[in-house]
Amino acid sequence: MILFIQKINYNEIMRYLKTEKLLRRNFILYSLGSLFYFSSNRYVLNANENFNLSNAKPIRLAVERINVYDNYKMPLKDPFVEHRMRRSPSNALDGWAYSVLRPEGLDGLANMTILEASAKLEFLNNEVTLFNLFRDKQKSKITVTLSAKLEIIKERDGSSGYVDVFSSYTQTAPESASVNQLEKVWDLSVSSAIGKFDKEFRKQILDLPQFLI
Repeated sequence: MILFIQKINYNEIMRYLKTEKLLRRNFILYSLGSLFYFSSNRYVLNANENFNLSNAKPIRLAVERINVYDNYKMPLKDPFVEHRMRRSPSNALDGWAYSVLRPEGLDGLANMTILEASAKLEFLNNEVTLFNLFRDKQKSKITVTLSAKLEIIKERDGSSGYVDVFSSYTQTAPESASVNQLEKVWDLSVSSAIGKFDKEFRKQILDLPQFLI
């Protein structure tokens, strides 16, 4: 009778150990799956940083006309990728100027010159270690840099002023990203750089209240 009881306890113990082992394996697989998901979708989470031009408030300038000049020349070679993007930083900044800056004065001229609108792509060298072996490592990094100068001249009273605005935004992409996902990362980077440019421009233009309406 005693031996029979011991046999039953032994079988229960083995059954418990097998169940615990299975639960641990499922937990590990679930954890790794979650890690891969959130790593590969990091750029989606960052999409909240996206700048919406349609919601940007206009900046009313006391000038009769606004001109936009694009003086940035695309290098058309690595590591610069403006010519490979669906919308280049130059086009985006040009679109911002025509959408946000409004000429509402009776005289005067405002000239905005785009000095830089670059997009630089770098590939990251990630060392394989035990810590990042199961992680979806970041493979590439794109940096969008914008620089422009706005000069205002009022002919009637001879007054003038200018602002120099600079912004930069960097975004990484995971090694598992598809071509379509990479394009979204690039689009997000341009839009976010425009958003930072918009914020800095509005801050600096307040130093020229005589040219605002």
